Amino acid sequence: MSEVKLVDRKDVEEKYSWDISLIYSSDEMFHEELKKLEKKIEDFKLKYEGKLNNLDSLDEAIKKYEEYLYEDSKLSHYATLPPTVDRFNEKVIANEQVYLNFYNKLARIKAGFMSEINDLDDNFLRKFIKSKRPDLAYYINNIIAYKKHSLSKEAEEVVSSLESLPSFYNLYEVTKFEDMSFDNFIVNGKEYENSYNLYENIYESHSDKDIRREAAKSFYKGLNAYKNTTANEYICHIKKEKVMSKLRGYDSVIDYLLDQQNGDRQLYDRQIQVLMKDLAPHIRRYIKLLAREHGIGDMSFADCKIALDPDYAVDMTIEESRDFLKKSLAILGEDYLKMIDRAYDERWIDFPQNKGKSTGGFCATVANIGAYILLSWTGKMKEVFVLAHELGHAYHFMATGKEQSMLNNDCPLYFVEAPSTANEVLVSEHLLKTSHDPRFKAWVISNMIGSTYFHNMVTHYLEALFQDRIYKMLDEEQVIRAETLSEVKKAVLEEFFGNSLEVNDGAELTWMRQPHYYMGLYPYTYSAGLTIGTAIAKKIEKEEGAAKMWLDSLAKGSSMSAKDLAKAADCDVSTEEALKAAISYVGHLVDQLYELSDAVKK
Repeated sequence: MSEVKLVDRKDVEEKYSWDISLIYSSDEMFHEELKKLEKKIEDFKLKYEGKLNNLDSLDEAIKKYEEYLYEDSKLSHYATLPPTVDRFNEKVIANEQVYLNFYNKLARIKAGFMSEINDLDDNFLRKFIKSKRPDLAYYINNIIAYKKHSLSKEAEEVVSSLESLPSFYNLYEVTKFEDMSFDNFIVNGKEYENSYNLYENIYESHSDKDIRREAAKSFYKGLNAYKNTTANEYICHIKKEKVMSKLRGYDSVIDYLLDQQNGDRQLYDRQIQVLMKDLAPHIRRYIKLLAREHGIGDMSFADCKIALDPDYAVDMTIEESRDFLKKSLAILGEDYLKMIDRAYDERWIDFPQNKGKSTGGFCATVANIGAYILLSWTGKMKEVFVLAHELGHAYHFMATGKEQSMLNNDCPLYFVEAPSTANEVLVSEHLLKTSHDPRFKAWVISNMIGSTYFHNMVTHYLEALFQDRIYKMLDEEQVIRAETLSEVKKAVLEEFFGNSLEVNDGAELTWMRQPHYYMGLYPYTYSAGLTIGTAIAKKIEKEEGAAKMWLDSLAKGSSMSAKDLAKAADCDVSTEEALKAAISYVGHLVDQLYELSDAVKK
């Protein structure tokens, strides 16, 4: 028998699942609204196509366009969120397919409209900003700046139509959650079931070395059976990105992808270079402490997610987590606490683990309605840190949705993980202030390093470094196969961890585990966000008014660059000072952990 079994989606407790009916009360209403919007966008094309060359008509068209973007946001979330928790439900899959068919039409019209704006005279667009929409200055100035990479209207419509089709990411998800299976494994005569959810949420950090390592063998054996399929999905994806970069006149895929997210090559290169040089030594010391405390003489990559003191795991119920988070984040003010209450009362959060549910966590916000948070709740306090992280995203985009137009209802990716990671630091610092028990403090700090910093600043950095090397190989027209991906991933792991651990067989397949590779240069933004988040959290703790300044900056959405958003919260990322300070803080935490571990033994 297995130690843990996942239930069917129909058997989860409704009160712990998210409430999609906040968007639409029924599927019938969803289909009605979709048909209405389909008619509206057809009328929009007829009314405004070729008629944007005066200020009033452009203003009117953009306002209508923003209305339709909001309606589409509701439709897309209603259709695409349910499959992430119930992939085997034919009804929700059918809704998703209906929406995707509609979006193919919408994408063409959006591309055509944006192409017409792109063709307008630069001086006319600047006049429009000044006289009609000063709030869209950053957005429209970016259009002007990127004109040299634009295609003809017809070509943009074709490209947009093709990109709206099911992507290689969709194929990856099907492979991962529908086709892939894992052998049961046996430890000391007992049989254990294995799956993506079970491995990532339980076995990978299991305190029993035999269970942990046998689970890893089963897990990586399952991945290996699908490595060629997954490699082809990923390689086709990056080749498509390369074609698009050439089509738009870029010499480098990285520059193309950075422009897609309003990124900055200087900031990107700094993250890639500095973390390997300055962060790796601190993490190696942390890994060696894990090995020492657990008595592991042959520390491997399969062991690096274990808790420092597994016998001291802190349990917490879902009900308790609300009060805990409100106390931990009270420093952010009453509006923040009201948002936390709404998240629980209105059922924004999907807690259960069940068959057909995606792994990991995310937050997807529908402006003025709610922020949908996916979790895999284990009853351990470490999940509360994940929830604090996602609530950071929730407040950010609920504030943006309230204060900004739909064209500013986003965020530069370099900044996007700052609100979430700042919350993790605030929760940890709150816990450290509430106790003088060295064992509890060691648990808090080990969780900060093992979860907050290891996950955001190490795991995602290693993904970013992998991406950086693969994209550069692509630019150099080198042959890339499944074996290439594994070789690059293994080299990245070995370089970062050095002699602190052995990269065990199978670990090179870690590139197969992360959907972020289908989201452009997303992974590097986690360390960027944590750089800002660490600086902001420390500032909020020490300076009166810093919390308000921070929340005000979050409400600015994508109305300014990542550098300016951080600057609005009094964090300067134009130099490497903030990054160096965040890395130094990690080193300080590791030093404290050694001292506390010794104190606990005494």
